[in-house]
Amino acid sequence: MFSAHDTAPGERVHVLASGLARAGHDVDLIAPEQPSPDASTLPGMRIARVPEYPPLVPQSDRLAWAIQLSAGMLERATRLATATTFDVIHAHGWETAWAAAAAKSVFEIAMASTLASCEEGRAGGDLDETGRLVAQAEWWLTYESRKTIVPDDIVRAQIETVFELPSDKQVVIADGSVDRTLETYAAAIAEDTEMRRRGEERPPLRVILGRSSIARG
Repeated sequence: MFSAHDTAPGERVHVLASGLARAGHDVDLIAPEQPSPDASTLPGMRIARVPEYPPLVPQSDRLAWAIQLSAGMLERATRLATATTFDVIHAHGWETAWAAAAAKSVFEIAMASTLASCEEGRAGGDLDETGRLVAQAEWWLTYESRKTIVPDDIVRAQIETVFELPSDKQVVIADGSVDRTLETYAAAIAEDTEMRRRGEERPPLRVILGRSSIARG
């Protein structure tokens, strides 16, 4: 799992990772080093903290901070992948898109993602330049993912409209259910296996950005 947050979203990721471990699954959670509150782990669950690379970028510079974080996450994921075999990558938030998509391609692993909200909705449709770039990163994350988990039908509808994401790629899981998440992983793995069997690593690219608010200046 890749998680960019140690606040409330990060706590939800930790709860999910703990639930998966209790269900008997091995989980590696890759997250930022700072801030790094004490987090308990269970047998089969490991937390890898990624240190900040120089130069130190303030988190308020969202894009630069996220890209720098992804560089560290990809390095840590590469080291982990030399010692074990992973079945699925789960990326939480657009900030992890670069690391997750690269690891997916390099190691040929099925990928799922979670978007708790989307930039278009957070900004009320009024995106500035940074917001449009963040929205494009969100779109790319959903494109690279076999399945995208969202918390409710409001976010599902926003993403389906803004990104023209097929409804069958989205899964609404409101309560962080471990069973539903495992079902989503299984579906992502099955789709990934079938597409690779057909020689189709990615779905056809939908060029939507030219007529979308997430691309207009």
